[in-house]
Amino acid sequence: SDESRYVNGLWHLYVHHVSPRVLQADGQWVYPILLGILDDHSRLVCGHRWTHAEDTIRLEGSLRSGMASRGIPKAVYLDNGSAMVSRQLLRACAVLGIRLIHSTVRRPEGRGKIERFWQTLKRRLATQPADSLDTLQATLDTFREHYNTVRPHRALARHTPEFAYQLIPKAAPTTPDDPDLWR
Repeated sequence: SDESRYVNGLWHLYVHHVSPRVLQADGQWVYPILLGILDDHSRLVCGHRWTHAEDTIRLEGSLRSGMASRGIPKAVYLDNGSAMVSRQLLRACAVLGIRLIHSTVRRPEGRGKIERFWQTLKRRLATQPADSLDTLQATLDTFREHYNTVRPHRALARHTPEFAYQLIPKAAPTTPDDPDLWR
């Protein structure tokens, strides 16, 4: 798509269920869910965090966290989970002028970049199992820093995602005249 030619032109927002489970301090087992945001052009991880549930509030919070550090994307590519097609998320993105692109059901080809990222992250988590949710978040933060600024990427001519992200001007959404057009 045209959006993927630019940094912040297209972000992949995706939810991934993680195993193994993590034991919390209160003795409860949790199966963490990871929310991840990946810039399509630079492969930069704009944000990711664990959560207990896949819902609109957490999804929107993760998106806003990524925007606070990296700016507002022109478009966001996501699947068709109930949290991702909610009116609340649609409205929040429409007000900012963010175009939402939902994947085609049973057609994973468009999610290849984020799926490849999850594969890399899962390998890291397998070598550093978390004994608490705080440890899991610390591992995620360390991984993101390494992935973005140290690890060269084959698709980026062996440059880091951060280098590619800083290299060209950023795309920006077009704020609509009427934010209620999302309906």
